[in-house]
Order: sequence, then structure tokens, then C-alpha cells
Amino acid sequence: MKIKQTILAATVALSAAFGLPSCGDDDVMPIYLTDAENNTELTSDNLTIDAFSEGEKFIIQGGKGNYSISVTDKSVITFHYDGDTLTLLPLGTGTSETLIADRAGNSLVVNVSVENPSAELSVTETTAEVTGDDLTQEQTRNLQLKIAQEGVALAGGRFVFTFADKEHSTGDVKIYPEATGNYKVGIFTRMTKYDEDTGESYDCIQIRMADSTDGKLTFHITGSDTEYVFREDVTDQYRGSYPALEDAARIYRLKKTVG
Repeated sequence: MKIKQTILAATVALSAAFGLPSCGDDDVMPIYLTDAENNTELTSDNLTIDAFSEGEKFIIQGGKGNYSISVTDKSVITFHYDGDTLTLLPLGTGTSETLIADRAGNSLVVNVSVENPSAELSVTETTAEVTGDDLTQEQTRNLQLKIAQEGVALAGGRFVFTFADKEHSTGDVKIYPEATGNYKVGIFTRMTKYDEDTGESYDCIQIRMADSTDGKLTFHITGSDTEYVFREDVTDQYRGSYPALEDAARIYRLKKTVG
């Protein structure tokens, strides 16, 4: 018995001397969150949630369990915790801290921002289509160039839409004419229209610009999830200067870069 006690005392002494953990020490991981769907760790203390989403789900890890949860602004987010999954639910736009703590004094603070979703479309090219049997080739070329250059955005410019509803059918838009410089603002509405000749449906965006001199823009939209074409009928705008003009359209080709 005396030999065992001597060995135990020596082991404790070595552990203390070299900073080695003893069997009685608590080795507790800090509190952290993992995404409940893909099991990836939330590596930032800042989290953004879509204002129209059904919330974000996380698993609380680390600490000593028996977690308490609170939020600083209950008008921005609320939460549901079932002992396994923490769901953060958006209530209104803004920022609120979420505090997760255990009884041992471990804690995690996450800054949660609730924002309206947005999408940014960069203009890769602005061109024009012109039809008029009595237009000369020179008139056609000059008119195509004029229409393309007088668009609200040239190559390098962009449209930034901020959605005000879950369906992404209304909201605000910022139009940057070029890659750098100021932008123009407007209010947009996205709707479904029908071709008068074929009856086929198509998407349309109408933008009412804040500056009354810019008036209203109407775009016929085609494309995929990442690349779009905005077609603007400008026949009436240029027919006064070109009486032989039958149809004219300004074409914006865009690529989705954000959202």
C-alpha cells in the first residue's frame, strides 16, 4: 500500500511540475454553434438572416450544457430551443445580440443582423436592336449606337435590388451607370405579363425612378438564375427623330454577382 501511495504522490507531483492535466481536471471546450443542416461550425461572431426566411437552425456545442439563451432586441429576433436545436427567427430588420451561456460561466455572443434580401446584377454589355425597312444602313448603325450609349447603365454598371417582400416582387433599386461613381434610386415592381399576339407569359420589371426626369423604365426579363437579359422597348422614344423606325429595343445583358 505504501508503494502505491508513493507512486501516486510522484505522479501528482510530475503533473503539477510539467503542467499536465490530472484525471480530476475539467477540460471544457468553449461554446460554439454548428449549422444544423450541414454540421459546419459558425466561425464568425456575426450572422446575417434573411428577413423573410423561416430562420436559421444551429446545434449548440461546447460548454457544460444546461444552456441559457437571451436576445437583446426582441423586436429583431426571437428564438426556440428544444434542448437540442436552437432556431433563430427573424421578426424585423435590425441587429440584436444573442447570448448563450452555461452555469459554469462559459458564454458565446453572436451579433445577428436581420436584413431584407438583395441581388446585384452587373451589366456585361448594353446593345440595341433596330428595325425599319426604310432606314439606311448608316441610320441604323448610328441609331443602334445612340440607343446603347443612352441607357441607364453601360458595361461595368450594375443594378442592385433590395426586396421588400418574400416573393421578391417589390422593393428599392439602385442603378449604377458605370463601374464607379454615383447611383440613381428607384422603386421597382416585378410582375407577370402576357404577349398580346401569342398569349405567352413573361416576366416584367417596372422601375419608377426617384428623379422625375428619368421617368419610368420597363424591362422584359429573360434568362437563368445567374445570367439575365433586360429588354427595353424604346421605339416611341426615338421614332420622332427617325420617322422610318418601326421597332427599337435596348438590350442589357447582366450577370448575377451577389444574392
